[in-house]
Formats: sequence, structure tokens, C-alpha cells
Amino acid sequence: MAVATPAPATSAKVTPTRAPVREEPAPGPETGATKIMKWKDGRQAVFMLEFDDSCETDIKNVIPELKKRGMVGTFYINPGNGPFKNKQGAWEKDVAAAGMEMGNHTFTHSHALNVADFESELTLCTDEINKCYPDRKQPRLISYGPPGGIPKEKWLVSKDEVNASLAKLHLIERPSFYGPPIHMKGAAEVMKVVDFALSKGEMGHLDFHGVGGDWLVTPMDWFLPLLDKLDANRDLLWITDPISWHKYLTERKASEVKVLAADARQIRIQLASTTDPALYDSPLTLATRVPQDWKECQVTQGSSSSTAQAVSGIVRYSALPGTEPISLQPAK
Repeated sequence: MAVATPAPATSAKVTPTRAPVREEPAPGPETGATKIMKWKDGRQAVFMLEFDDSCETDIKNVIPELKKRGMVGTFYINPGNGPFKNKQGAWEKDVAAAGMEMGNHTFTHSHALNVADFESELTLCTDEINKCYPDRKQPRLISYGPPGGIPKEKWLVSKDEVNASLAKLHLIERPSFYGPPIHMKGAAEVMKVVDFALSKGEMGHLDFHGVGGDWLVTPMDWFLPLLDKLDANRDLLWITDPISWHKYLTERKASEVKVLAADARQIRIQLASTTDPALYDSPLTLATRVPQDWKECQVTQGSSSSTAQAVSGIVRYSALPGTEPISLQPAK
């Protein structure tokens, strides 16, 4: 999985700026030519905001600012620890309602002397996450962030055992921790991660503990300029969570487009995939070449139907891989 991780930069006061647009190459010139867009909705790059340890400042400082901007954050919780319990009502009722995601950071952020210990910590945490999202199907993929700072003598589960347990419990390990104040020392360095992701067209992410308080603190005057930077570039960035990114990337790599038929009246496309549709159930964004006189298209897949505008003979739309064929026709 490609992850954009820049080298440290010097700290300085920075005004949020907008990145240049890099257009993704169009599909071929023939009618019906179709490609899977690299990122959802044809965005230039991906960015994820992740927060560890159920910090109380997540509730006080972070979520209100994210909600104000319509952005998602992923919060890696430890339901068996004091910080979560101190704000348990807010975690269980308000976080999901605000449009945020939760990840598994183990139940108590403690040791794992054997596989049974490890799987118990994971299962108890997942049970709490599912409690907070009662309408979501089970099983489903949930993001896992390994707890840090545990002495080696208290973590006796091997990497192979960890991977086997994660697969068994439908957990996907996130990219390695990278964030302030450990890896960067000012707002300029924090925002440079966004520029790097955009320049590479890949996924960038930042991981936090306390924001404006708690521990391993990121000051608010580092955090708020970062959100302003993301906001200034939100039409170029897919600001999302680790599972949505993982699903899209995995499905994109495992999917293949085949044009079944294409003429002036209809285009039919098959989007095949080798992923498990029970777990990998997110739509991909496709771009298809249509006749120049098609200004608006009716896109149908199974019982789902929508309209999409054609721009310069290209129409973009969402489709589920591995299901029914897709039909495109000029809208009446």
C-alpha cells in the first residue's frame, strides 16, 4: 500500500495554501473505454486523521472542529481505560452521530502475553465499537492501531500471530504511526504532510494523541491550521478513514473492467473483482468515454440507477465491483 511519508521540515508559521491540480489521464478515445479512477470521485490524493487512546480532548477539542468542517476522523479507543470511561456517554452516543469512525486500539492498551490475551483485548474493544454503531452489519472490517509504549517483556505475541488474529477478527492494521509531536515540531511540518500527499497523488495521514491537552500534546495552533489546509484543498483530497481507503485500494487493485457492448444508444460494462463482496462492499469510481452528444447519462447497475453529467465526452460514476453489469444510456 502506497503511503506518502515526507521527511521532516523546518518549523515556521504557515498560511494554508491550495495545491495545483493534477488531472488524471482520461480513458481511451473509443466509445465505451473505461478506467477505474485511482481515488474516490477522481480526487488527486487521500488524507486520513487518526487519534489514539480515547483522549478526552478528542471529545472537547477535536470532534467539534471536525464536525464544523464536515470532516471525518478515526478515533482508536481503549474502552477499558479511564479516559474512555470518563466520557463514555459521549463516546457511545455522540461520536458516531457526529459522523466519526472508531478503530480498535485494544481494550486496555495493555500487554499480550499470549494469543488468547491478545484476542480477548481485540474482541472486547470490537464489541464496544459495534455497540456504538448498532445499525452496521457484522462482521465488517474495522481498523486496528497497535498500542505503543509496551515493554517487550510484556508483549509476547509474534508478528505472525498478530496477523493471524487480525485476519480472524476482521481487523485491518492501519499505516504505521506518524504524527506530532513525535515526528514533527510545528505547524509548518504538520501541514507539509498534506502537500506531500498531494504532490505524490497518494495517501497521507497524521496520527495524534492529545490535541490541546492530555498527553503527547499537539497544540491547537498546530491543529487548526492543518484543518484549514485540508479545507482549502478538499476538492483535491479524499478526506476519509483507514477502512474506506483500504477497501477502495484493495478493490481497485483486484478489479478489472470489460466493455460488453458500446454504440450510440447504450454502453454496457462489467466490473469484475476477486475480493470478498461480504467485506469489500464499497463502490469504485469509474470514468467512461461516451458519445459527444451525450450530455447527461443514465447509469444503471441492478436495481440502482442515477444520472451523471458528461464533461468533454467523459462521464464519472460509482459502481460496485463483482456484481451486475453497468448500463449507460443518454438520459431522456
